[in-house]
Amino acid sequence: MLRSDGTAVYITQDIGTAQKRYRDFGIDAMVYTVADEQDYHFKVLFEILKRLGEPYAQHLHHLSYGMVDLPSGKMKSREGTVVDADDLIAEVIGEARLAAAERGELAHLSQAEQDKIIETIALGALKYFIIKVQPKKRMIFDPKESVDMQGNTGPYIQNAYVRIKSILRKQNTDQGRESELKIQISGEYAPLEVEKTLLKHILDFPELIQQAGRTYDPSLLANYAYQLARNFHRMYHDVRILNAESEAAAAFRLTLCSVVAYILQKNMNLLGIDMPERM
Repeated sequence: MLRSDGTAVYITQDIGTAQKRYRDFGIDAMVYTVADEQDYHFKVLFEILKRLGEPYAQHLHHLSYGMVDLPSGKMKSREGTVVDADDLIAEVIGEARLAAAERGELAHLSQAEQDKIIETIALGALKYFIIKVQPKKRMIFDPKESVDMQGNTGPYIQNAYVRIKSILRKQNTDQGRESELKIQISGEYAPLEVEKTLLKHILDFPELIQQAGRTYDPSLLANYAYQLARNFHRMYHDVRILNAESEAAAAFRLTLCSVVAYILQKNMNLLGIDMPERM
């Protein structure tokens, strides 16, 4: 596994790294998240580790993902078209800043507060735009499209969360804590169809987490969050929440909003995405 001059090849280093991880951390399984161009490399690596009798060799998985292109085309190191991650993040932050300036909803905050929120939105947009695509599929990342507040984007989901938090602040209540995730339907109020849709969607969350873990597919969680945000926005536009037609309806809707916010936050947290309180 060495060159004629005694230096290591890539796979030699991967063998040594796997062994060191087992010695240092006692791992019993490993997931390698690497592009599909390296499929053969990992087939060979896993087979070698099995033949070496490594105790973890039966529990290695290559999460093979499609390459990420830019609107300008495929990035190629030999042609100098590779984009540095810091530059890409800076570009998305710039797009988020422009979008925030157009809306003008952060103008009353200090510059430091604005910068923190804009960075949270931008990083959420970048992560979500990539994660929402099924790992094996090739995709094009468009920085401007990623911060769109109307599409299947991170900011769209963050906006649903921020909207709910605003409602709860106005009502001076926030029942979205884990210990209070109970929605009780009394005989005084019968949920509308749009509310039933939200309830059904909420009930799918635990199983979806299990499925995403079994299939190594975080896009399931990303698209679940988008659909939940869409269903919430639909309810928000279809019914009154703070000024509901009855106390029973208001109480039910506020609790439902709290649970939706809680699940959106937990879901996005699993994807490494923070939720702003304002945007």
